[in-house]
Amino acid sequence: MEFKKYISISILITLSLFASLTHAEQDNIATQFLNLSVEGDPFKVWFDKGKILYKQKDYKSAIEAFSKIGNDAPSGITEESSYLLANCLMQTGKYDEALSHAAAVSNRSRFYPFSLYTKAMINLRQGNGKSAHDDFDEIIKYKKPVLAQKVKQAGEKAVQIDEVELLIQRANLTLGFISLQNKNHTEAINYYSSIPKKSPFYEDSLFGLGWAYAQAGRWVRSVVFWEELTSVFPESPYSREVIPYLGYAYAELNAYGKAIEENGTALSYYRRMTASAADLRNKIQDKELDKIEKAVNFLGNEDLSDSLTLYKGLLSMEEYIEQSNSGGSSESDSLIKMAKKRREAILDDVQSKAASQLDHLQQQFLSSSIYTTLKISQYLRLEGGGQISSDMIFLDND
Repeated sequence: MEFKKYISISILITLSLFASLTHAEQDNIATQFLNLSVEGDPFKVWFDKGKILYKQKDYKSAIEAFSKIGNDAPSGITEESSYLLANCLMQTGKYDEALSHAAAVSNRSRFYPFSLYTKAMINLRQGNGKSAHDDFDEIIKYKKPVLAQKVKQAGEKAVQIDEVELLIQRANLTLGFISLQNKNHTEAINYYSSIPKKSPFYEDSLFGLGWAYAQAGRWVRSVVFWEELTSVFPESPYSREVIPYLGYAYAELNAYGKAIEENGTALSYYRRMTASAADLRNKIQDKELDKIEKAVNFLGNEDLSDSLTLYKGLLSMEEYIEQSNSGGSSESDSLIKMAKKRREAILDDVQSKAASQLDHLQQQFLSSSIYTTLKISQYLRLEGGGQISSDMIFLDND
């Protein structure tokens, strides 16, 4: 069995390596936003603009904003802007500059573990696997001093501790997929197993654990984790990846009766998912953001997800302009009008593409159902012995 295809898909999903969205109208909006006059502390203004553009994944414009912040800005701004600037430079392929800005974040800063993650990602993109591994390991080891502050700190720091804990889980997950890709299933299992059930990455870990045990030829453990995945997270793209392999796993164990049962379960699953896809397609016709977002999550489509990120980033920009001292000017009103028009176009585009892809997914479910039915027939034959025996030979009547 080939693992490479599925592992590669998973790494792309888990590491969230998004391409920058570009559009002529969006470039115009970003330019006007950068040039918009906003009263207040210049450092804070450029910092706020940079973060809003960063939310839109307009990394080129965000770099321009963050670059306006000098070293004499307050430490909180310089540290966070250095970290975000490193991310922007990484996304635009300027890896050496990105590493320089990530390294500028002090190990005493609350942004330090996040800058380490950025360094690890840059090293991964450059093919420096060992350096990336070391950075991820350092993030994992960062857990103890941060959690030790939990009793002493409160307020903003308490929130930050939760974010760091999630980052640690993400580092473990990433190391799990790297180990799996390197066919080190024992190491992969250890990393995946460190992710708790309440983690937003738990479904990812179940997927990875199943493949790690499959790689080790331990199919019983694979089906345990995959069955949990498909029962707890039935609409996850990960579940759709593994559902055909549950029957296969039991067949590998020569448990053909169980393989037939699992394929029957898969058939029911495909019917439910077909109905879910049809239901979501009907619901997104009214173009409500939350329903479209649910459909996009169901599809697991990163391009559409990026478009919704841009939509939300534009909305944040509009809110910022309205709340700033520049709100109400002809310049700001024109910019808000352009942003709203762009958001409407994004929602129309995502709705149309999501509807089309849901139709396509329904056809995939139908094809999978047909294939699964054929596999059931095959396993029924195997369960019966699968051989031509003497009592199946017609004898001549003498």
